[in-house]
Amino acid sequence: MNIRFLETVLWLAKLRTLKATAEQLYITHTAISSRIAALEQDLGVKLFEKSGQGFEPTPEGIRFIEEAGQIVESYHRLRRVMLDPSKLRGSLRIGLVTTLTPTVFPYLVKTLREEYPHVSLSVTVDMADRLIKDLKGGRLDLLLTSSWPQDPSYEIVPLCSFAMGLVASPTLGVDVKNPLAVEQLANYPFVGYPSGTDSQMRVESYFSGVNQVAGVHATNGSYGNVQLAVAGLGISAVPIVSVKAELAQGLLVLLPTVKRYTSVHYAAIFSKDGGTEIPRAVASLARQAAASFCEAVDPAHAWQDQPTHISDQ
Repeated sequence: MNIRFLETVLWLAKLRTLKATAEQLYITHTAISSRIAALEQDLGVKLFEKSGQGFEPTPEGIRFIEEAGQIVESYHRLRRVMLDPSKLRGSLRIGLVTTLTPTVFPYLVKTLREEYPHVSLSVTVDMADRLIKDLKGGRLDLLLTSSWPQDPSYEIVPLCSFAMGLVASPTLGVDVKNPLAVEQLANYPFVGYPSGTDSQMRVESYFSGVNQVAGVHATNGSYGNVQLAVAGLGISAVPIVSVKAELAQGLLVLLPTVKRYTSVHYAAIFSKDGGTEIPRAVASLARQAAASFCEAVDPAHAWQDQPTHISDQ
């Protein structure tokens, strides 16, 4: 039994299929099956059953997953602790999407100052696609983002997930007495995201099958979209935790919908081939910061994903 095997169980429990798990871990279906079989033989219990929805944890599997999650989390926490803070010195070029700027990032900065006082940050806030280009071009060392390259040369540390909601200014006149169907929402202008981005593709997926009114595109991510929504220019899909103040002040209303908008997942990304341990150490702190943030808000709006680090077979 080793950490990679435990991580495999956690991902299969989350994704439910061998295909999705293999793509996430960059290993073969056979390797996943072998890892699960080895664990089941070692433990003397069956961890998963095949169903119409994919692989479902057995009662024994559920208990194992709960304990395995804690073990994996403790292991990576121990790795971070073993890095001597006094020896971890230098600068880190970090890029993050706008949604994380007022949410997780302040927790990270506070923890970083306490844990690694000799590490300084250079921060870039931008759309995920441009951040990825800068990471690939060597202009950034670590990303906190909602999309990432499917490339085994990068390590991905899941941070958290945010529930998305459709919001609008009361001045837009959307009737919020009853849940709105997609066809009803399509009658209003929609504040979207730049074409080709994951954020805009989620918008298009939500409105698939209906004649959507052309959106007003914001070029600086969710912050710009919130401002346009507050100005009454249209409906926008944003993480609910990012508009708590606007909702409390009555500047925006959360629209009741028939169809739920997909949640957005965030992760820390860095190159496995970097010449310093700083990105890995700060990525671990970012996960800790994400946990602290999620504990401070409504668990229906933000939650932490199962821990795992992508590794070779």
